[in-house]
Amino acid sequence: MVDKPETPKILEELSKASAKAGSRTSRQQKNARRRFLLVLALFAPVAAGIAYVGYQQYQLRQNISRIATENQQLNLTVANQNSLISQLQEQLVASPEPVQIDDTAVREVESVLSAEIASVQQQLLELQSPPGMSITQPNLEWKLLEAEFLIRMANQKLQLEGDVNTAVLLLQDADASIVESGNGSVFAVRQSIANDLSLLQGIELVDRAGIFIRLSNLTNRIDQIDLLGSMRDNFENRRNIESAPFEIGAQPNGFIDSTYNFLSSVFVWRKWEEKPAAMLTPGLEYTIKQSLSLMLGQTQYAMVAQDNELYRHSLSNIRTWLQRFAVMESEVVQVMLEEINELSEIDVNPSLPNLGNSLSLISQFTPD
Repeated sequence: MVDKPETPKILEELSKASAKAGSRTSRQQKNARRRFLLVLALFAPVAAGIAYVGYQQYQLRQNISRIATENQQLNLTVANQNSLISQLQEQLVASPEPVQIDDTAVREVESVLSAEIASVQQQLLELQSPPGMSITQPNLEWKLLEAEFLIRMANQKLQLEGDVNTAVLLLQDADASIVESGNGSVFAVRQSIANDLSLLQGIELVDRAGIFIRLSNLTNRIDQIDLLGSMRDNFENRRNIESAPFEIGAQPNGFIDSTYNFLSSVFVWRKWEEKPAAMLTPGLEYTIKQSLSLMLGQTQYAMVAQDNELYRHSLSNIRTWLQRFAVMESEVVQVMLEEINELSEIDVNPSLPNLGNSLSLISQFTPD
C-alpha cells in the first residue's frame, strides 16, 4: 500500500524524460534540414554554371561544323574558278596571234608630240595658278587608281580581243573617275583619253556574223553556177537539133558550093574575137565546184581568225576561178562576182590604237 503514491511520480518523471528526448530529436532534425537547404542553395549556382558551359560548348561545336561546311564550299568554288581560269588561258594561248604592224616611227613621233604638249600644258597651269599658292591634291587617290585599272583593262580588250565597244565604255568610265578625283593636274591624261576615244569611235566595226552569212550564201549558190562544160553540152544539143542531113549531089552552083555547104553542115564556122576559155573535161565540173566550196570555207576561217591577208587572197582565188571556168553571161555568176568584190573591200582586222600613252601619263599620279 505504501508503493502506490510513488507510481505516479515515476510515471511523471518518465513522461518528462521522454518529452525532453523528443524535443532534442526534433531540434536535431530541424538543424539537419537547415544544413541540407544551405548545401542545396550553394550547389544550385554551380549546377547552373555547369549547364551554361555545356550549352556554350554545344553552340561552339555547331558553329565549328557550319564554318567547316562553308570552308569546303569555298574551296570547291576556288577550284572551279581556277579550272575556268586555266581554260581561258589555254584558249588565249591557242588563239592566233594578231598581225603586228611596224609603226615604230609613228609611235615615236606621237610620243614626242605628246611629251611636248604635256610640257606646254603644265607650264600653262603653272602660269594660271596664283603666286604663293600650290594646287592642292584631294585625298581621292583611289579614284586615280581606279581610272588606271580601267584604262589597263580597255587596252587588254583592244589588244587581246579586239573588242572596241567595251574599250570605249571602259575609257569613258576611266575619264569619269578622273573627274571625280578632283585632281587639277590630270589635264594631259584626260586629253590623251579623249584622243583615244575619238580614234576608237572612228573605227568601222566589222560585222563578222553578217560576213559569215554572206559567205554561206555564196556557198549555197555554187550548185547554180553554169560551167563551161555545161555550155558545151547545151551547144552540142542545139547543133544536133538544128542540123539536117545533107546529101552530096548535083547542085546548080557547082562542086565548090556543094563542098562548102557540106562542110558547113559538119563543122561550125565561128570567128573568135578573143582567146577562147578552156573547155572542161568530163567529170571536172564536180571538182571545180567542190574547190570553190573549200575556198569559201577558207575565207570564213580567215575572217574569224582576223587574217586579212588570207581573207583577201581566198576571195581573189574564188574570183579567178569563176572568171576562168564559169559562164560569165550567167546571172548567178555576175551576182557572185559583185558580192565577192564587195566582200574584198572589207577589212576584217582593222588596226586598233594602243592606249600606252594614257597609261604612261596616269601612272605619274598613282603610287607604285
